[in-house]
Amino acid sequence: MSIKKPKVIFSSFLNATLRHNLLKNIQDFTEINEEGAVSWSNITDVDQYIEVLGDAFIFPDELSRHEKSSMIFNGVINARKSGNLTDSSILKSLQQITDEKLDEPLRQFSMWSRLSYHPNASSRSYYFNYEGVSIRLSTHLPKYMQIADTDFLSLRPISTKDKPGSGFLISSTRARNSTQAADKIFSATEIFQALYNLALRPWNIFGSEQKPEATLLMGPYHFLFQGRKSLHKEITWFNQNFRDEYWNLSISNSDKIFKSAVSIRSALAKLQNHPLKGALSSSLLMMNDGMEASDMSRRTLRYWTALERLFQNDDERVAYEKIVRRATYLDHPADLVRAKLNRLMRIRNRYVHMGTAENEHHQLTQYLADHIKSHLFYLLFNGDDFSDHAEFIEMTDLPSDSHALQRRRRAIDRRERMLQKRRHRAD
Repeated sequence: MSIKKPKVIFSSFLNATLRHNLLKNIQDFTEINEEGAVSWSNITDVDQYIEVLGDAFIFPDELSRHEKSSMIFNGVINARKSGNLTDSSILKSLQQITDEKLDEPLRQFSMWSRLSYHPNASSRSYYFNYEGVSIRLSTHLPKYMQIADTDFLSLRPISTKDKPGSGFLISSTRARNSTQAADKIFSATEIFQALYNLALRPWNIFGSEQKPEATLLMGPYHFLFQGRKSLHKEITWFNQNFRDEYWNLSISNSDKIFKSAVSIRSALAKLQNHPLKGALSSSLLMMNDGMEASDMSRRTLRYWTALERLFQNDDERVAYEKIVRRATYLDHPADLVRAKLNRLMRIRNRYVHMGTAENEHHQLTQYLADHIKSHLFYLLFNGDDFSDHAEFIEMTDLPSDSHALQRRRRAIDRRERMLQKRRHRAD
C-alpha cells in the first residue's frame, strides 16, 4: 500500500495575478549560462521577489521554519533552470525538494548552551521533555561535547566565547537534518526558558529600566552535534541578544532553579497537549522577550502583545477597548484596573505609531506582567477543558455582573426550549 506524500500548495496570502507577476519578474531578471547555472545582476530586486514568495506557499507541517525559507529559494532556482517559471514548474520543483527532505532518515542531534545560574558543588542534573526534545540542566558536559580552547578563539561574531562557572542547558532530539534539529531544540528551549523566567519572576519594586528582568539568560553560543560529532565548524549558532553586562546582573542561585524543576516539568507536560497551546505558547514567548528587554518601551510592547495573544483569537481584529474588557473579566469593580491597562495601551500606541519612548511607568508594567502571569498559569493548569481558544474568549465576553449572567442563562434556556419544542416556557 503506497503512502500519500504531503503536498505543497498555494496559499491565499498572494492572489494568482500577483504570484504570476512575481514569477515573471524573476524570470525576466535572471539568465541561464552555458553551465546551466542561474545568475542575475539586479541582486536586490530578485532577492526581494523571492522573499515575497514566502507568502505564496503552504508547506507540510513536518518541515521546520528555516527549512521552508531555504526551500523557496532553491525551488525558484531549480524551476528557472528547467525553463519558464510557472505555477506548475515552481510547484513541481518545491514538491521534489519537499519529498527529498521528508525522505531523509531521522538522526540524533544534541546542543548545549550556557545558562545564567551558578550550580553548587552538590547540584545534580534535572531532566525535562517537551515536543520530542529532551532538556537537561547540568553542572558538566559529556566528554564528547567539550570544545577545545583553540576552537573557542575562532568563534564569531560575539567577543565573549564562554561563561565558565555557569550551568549548562543540554538538549537532544531526533531530526532529519541539522536545520530541523536546531529549529526543534530552539523552539522547545525557548518555551522552557519562558516558563522558568515567568514562574520565578518577582515584582521588581525598585525599577529595571536599564537591565533585563529575566532570571535565566542564554549564553553567547550554542553548540550543535550530530551523534557525537560537533558541527560548530560547519555552522555557528549564536545568541544575538547576549550582553556581558546583562549576564553579570542576571546570575541566579541554583537553589531556586532546582526547587522549581518539578512545577516546570508539570507545566511543560500540560502545555504539550493543551487545547489553548497556540495562544499560551506565543504569550509565554512574548513575556520572555519582554523580560529579556532592557528597554522599558520594548518591554511594555512585548507584555501588551502577550495580553493580546491571550484575549484575542488568531483571526480576530478587535478594538483595544474590547481586549481590555476581556482581560478584566474577573476584576470587580473593573474601572481602576481598566484605567491601568488603558494607560499602558496609550503608552504602547505612542511607541508603535509615533516612536515615543517613555520610561515613567515601571510599576504599571510590573502590574501588567503580574496580571498576565496569573492568567497564563491559571489557564495552563486549569483551562484544558476548553475545546479551543475561541471558547475561552466567549467566556470572557460574557457580562461580569451576576444578575446580568443569570438573565443571559435564562435567555439561553428559553432559546433552547424554543428550538426543541417551539415553546419557551418550562411548564
